[in-house]
Amino acid sequence: MGKADIHIHTTHSDGLGTVEQVLEFVQNKTDLDLIAITDHDMFDGAEEARNLAARRAYRFQIIPGMEVTTLEGHLLALGLAAPVKSLQPLDQTLAAIHAQGGIAIVPHPMSWLIRSIGRNGLMRVQQNANDAVHFDGFETLNPSIAGKVVDAQVREINSRVMHLPETGGSDSHILETIGSATTEFPGKTTADFLRALAQKETRAHGHHWTRDEWRALARIAPEQMFKSLVLLPSRHIRRAFQRASK
Repeated sequence: MGKADIHIHTTHSDGLGTVEQVLEFVQNKTDLDLIAITDHDMFDGAEEARNLAARRAYRFQIIPGMEVTTLEGHLLALGLAAPVKSLQPLDQTLAAIHAQGGIAIVPHPMSWLIRSIGRNGLMRVQQNANDAVHFDGFETLNPSIAGKVVDAQVREINSRVMHLPETGGSDSHILETIGSATTEFPGKTTADFLRALAQKETRAHGHHWTRDEWRALARIAPEQMFKSLVLLPSRHIRRAFQRASK
């Protein structure tokens, strides 16, 4: 079975590890076969990772992605060639991802601690799914507190109603938690992962963050919160003004 962590943040959004640091950590400190850089509403980290991987002989593969903020909550977009616009209706965002041949995975579903797609949005999309507007996977294991508080509900709704391929992702903002939650799949490559997802052969694996991992997070909490609440919104505002002025 291959092992993927498809939910990792870097300094391009509110993570504290650079893309290079993340890739070197994955190379030397984990047994991951596949990763995705999924910065909040930023594709820069994914592009940097792709460019670095082209120059270096990493033993793992990288699937380009981002975590897109829709009007109904966050959405992991993987297999992209270009960024997807943020703050759009959920259905429109799903269509934009699939128009690129990408896949859409619901991260930390229904969590009330972070911007997440709620039960109503999940049910609406699932009941009216079509080629353009549908979910490709469901993050049934998110090791953060945002995932832990709804863990039982998430597993229940997927088992009873959604019936989507399950995924796990670390939602890491620091190096130490990378790989704490993963998606296991038959094979080792990006193509194998995508095939397994389409055939519902994936499974979430891992653990909620341990005491030592929480200690590491506590040490960097002020810096990470400043990035998340101040620096990242400022960066988005600057980009919006730059696009408007062109």
